[in-house]
Amino acid sequence: MSVPLTVLVSALDEEELLPGALASVEGWAEEVLVVVDPRTTDRTREVASGSGANVLEHEFESSGAQSNWGIERCRMDWVFILDADERVTPRLKEGIGRAIAAPTDAAYAVRRVNFVFGRPLSFGDWGRDEIVRLIDRRQARFAERAVHGAVTAPSVGLLRGAVEHDTLRSLAQYLPKLNDYALRGAADLLAAGRRSTLLGAVMHAKWRFVRSFIVRLGFLDGAAGFVVAVLAAYGTFLKWAVVWESSTQRRPRS
Repeated sequence: MSVPLTVLVSALDEEELLPGALASVEGWAEEVLVVVDPRTTDRTREVASGSGANVLEHEFESSGAQSNWGIERCRMDWVFILDADERVTPRLKEGIGRAIAAPTDAAYAVRRVNFVFGRPLSFGDWGRDEIVRLIDRRQARFAERAVHGAVTAPSVGLLRGAVEHDTLRSLAQYLPKLNDYALRGAADLLAAGRRSTLLGAVMHAKWRFVRSFIVRLGFLDGAAGFVVAVLAAYGTFLKWAVVWESSTQRRPRS
């Protein structure tokens, strides 16, 4: 028996990973809706429709905007946001079912287990990852920021179970995404009126490494924990360096 829930997936060139995400919710959710960015050049559309999902197209602006656009088109009141590189675990399915049957909050966060080079992380910034993914669309929406919009809801609970996130499979795969996130994060900072010096960018990056690798015990994840801390520091530096660059730009002389 299916759960009265819509699983909402946004996808751009995701033919490789999308089948796993859809398989993890097949026969469980009442509706699966895949919003495909029209710039997609691979078989994402065919993969989604072949799984029985409803497929719509909408150009991606930000994760929050894309989610909100899709939420408006869901049939069910409860919506679970799932990325193409994620998998819903059996225990999480049970937790979602209980939450929907007797809701106490308008939205729910879920623990996300991040996989790096094929192994799950237990420590560092990625070892304590919780993100709001289940929402009552009658009461909650995503903030439309350039990067990872937060959820606006009257109350937020925590689900049992976890979603598995195959986030860093190789450096070649991850670096373009890291650069994109850094540039989008800089856009959010600039929109909020933030400024930075070059030294400030360096100090932000230094603290990000120390927090991930030392304070949050990332070193206990070995080489994977070190790589994640270095990449986090790099992304942080790039984000604040772009803010610094924008702060110091001068208009060309006429």
